[in-house]
Amino acid sequence: MEANSRPLMRIFEPTVCYQIPLFQRPYVWRREGNWQPLWDDLERLLGLALAGQKLRPHFLGAVVLEQLYNDTGWVQLRQVIDGQQRFTTLQLLLIAVRDLCMSLDSKRYYERFDSLVSNRAALVDSPEEICKLLPTNFDRKAYAQVHRAGSPEVLLAQLQREGEVVDGEQGIVGAYLYFHEQLGGWLQQPVEDRPRVELEERLEALWAVVQKGLQFVLIELGEHDEAQVIFETLNARGTQLLPADLIKNLLFRRAQAEGEDIDRLYQAHWAAFDGEFWREEIKQGRESRPRIDIFIRHFLTLAMRRDIRFVHIFNEYKNYVQYTDDWRSCLIGEAATAREHMALLGSYAEHFREFSSPAPDSRLARFLNRLDAVDTSTIYPLLLLCSQQLRPQQEDEFEAILTVIESFLFRRMICGLTSKNYNRPFLDLIRHLEREGTISARAVEQFLLASEGESARFPTDAELKRAILDHPLYQWWPQYRVRAVLEALDAALGNGVSAAGEQPSALAIEHILPQKWDEHWPVPKALQKNPQGKQAFTEQRDRLKHTLGNLTLVAGSLGPALSRSPWEAKKAELLRCSQPNLSRELHDAEAWSEQEILARGQTLAVAACMLWPYPAAEQEVS
Repeated sequence: MEANSRPLMRIFEPTVCYQIPLFQRPYVWRREGNWQPLWDDLERLLGLALAGQKLRPHFLGAVVLEQLYNDTGWVQLRQVIDGQQRFTTLQLLLIAVRDLCMSLDSKRYYERFDSLVSNRAALVDSPEEICKLLPTNFDRKAYAQVHRAGSPEVLLAQLQREGEVVDGEQGIVGAYLYFHEQLGGWLQQPVEDRPRVELEERLEALWAVVQKGLQFVLIELGEHDEAQVIFETLNARGTQLLPADLIKNLLFRRAQAEGEDIDRLYQAHWAAFDGEFWREEIKQGRESRPRIDIFIRHFLTLAMRRDIRFVHIFNEYKNYVQYTDDWRSCLIGEAATAREHMALLGSYAEHFREFSSPAPDSRLARFLNRLDAVDTSTIYPLLLLCSQQLRPQQEDEFEAILTVIESFLFRRMICGLTSKNYNRPFLDLIRHLEREGTISARAVEQFLLASEGESARFPTDAELKRAILDHPLYQWWPQYRVRAVLEALDAALGNGVSAAGEQPSALAIEHILPQKWDEHWPVPKALQKNPQGKQAFTEQRDRLKHTLGNLTLVAGSLGPALSRSPWEAKKAELLRCSQPNLSRELHDAEAWSEQEILARGQTLAVAACMLWPYPAAEQEVS
């Protein structure tokens, strides 16, 4: 068995046919989770190539091959034991590039890319050997149609004639259409600072990435290796290695070459990472992963100043270790030893570990407890940097930064602004702090205030107040988010301290004016015979009943009957079991209608502006 890294050119350029064994599953990769991440990686490499920057190898994973005997001797036959999903996807992508070159009348590049997906007709003895890839029986027809169609239009017309339904989210045809669309768009899109980029330059960039930028680890089985046993071991029996396991191996092999005492080094800098705490699978944002993988991803995002995908953690860390100078990392300023890299990881790991169990009732505990409601993990690289640089000597400054960030996130959440792509403004903020040469709450404020656009701007007091008064947040949000905001406001209306360890599930959200109000909370008599007025009143009430001004937290549940009961009966029960700070306005209320909801909403809005302050000294208010 031999294992070597190989660029796409060396794999697909020879006269070869890679055959997918029948026992393997059909092609199952999909747009979300497979094609999109691959395209994101390819687009980044294309940008580097177009800018004339050096392309470092981007590894696409490992492929296990077994050589097959071919009587003719012209076409080399290889059986793909493992990695057929990657191989198939890359061939479909290359077919899409080839077809685009034909449509753009670029004969030279058409022939280049065709040589990576097709064998010369004069050298094959079987029509099946024309293609560089021969899928399983299930996918063979669709793949052959894609390979010979020449364009999406011809392919779709043929499928329509045959009554075939095309799924753009998965399958052989879907993958081809996806990459054809993405590549076609990229070939036409403008380049920043270079509005006119010749098509020839773009095609050359594509060719450069295929030549130098994409690589596989090719594992070729020897004569006495049992392919089926190896396939089963790779896919079923073995315990999957975590990226941290591969990083550990990388660092300790390097340490051994540097003459370190491996046993002492392990005890000093790595033993803790092998414990249950770091191996425990946790959920952060939308991801559920072992804690150590989540930590290393945040660490790498901070070190390399760009978002790192879980599937690339090991390769990205290897690049980080090997090319530290090139990344100009603030974490290690020059090429470092394995010991220094381990010590740095351990140092940041201490801070990340505290994030899992901060001191009860601390400012950090309250911040992290509330952060769950925002449902984003992109803030953690910044938190790691601030915690590492400021604590414990400048704890007050660290807590001031937490206040700024919490205000930014909660104001945006309440105002209904997008949380998509939060990684970009926070990475830009890290770069800004590096340029400023100081980490402070004021520097964070200045950056966030200067940010523009719906994905990064800091909402004002006027916007926050309007949102609290007008937005039916109970309808828009999951209940855990409503509960988190109400709990924070309850603390702000009291002594300003929230019990971070309190279980949110102990409190239930209650509508003061019931959701089903028709029976005991009627439309005013003056509007009963006015259809238009009645409709407008009903629509306003149905919106206002879901705003924060009409919501409170109660211990337990009032039950449906009591919840819909008249105000006189419900008021006493609310005063008994509602959070006292949230129920102050209820004491003197002789009735509860739109006027009282808006008045209480105004009170909560003022409290929210104080709890999540706007950094500027002067601003427009309403």
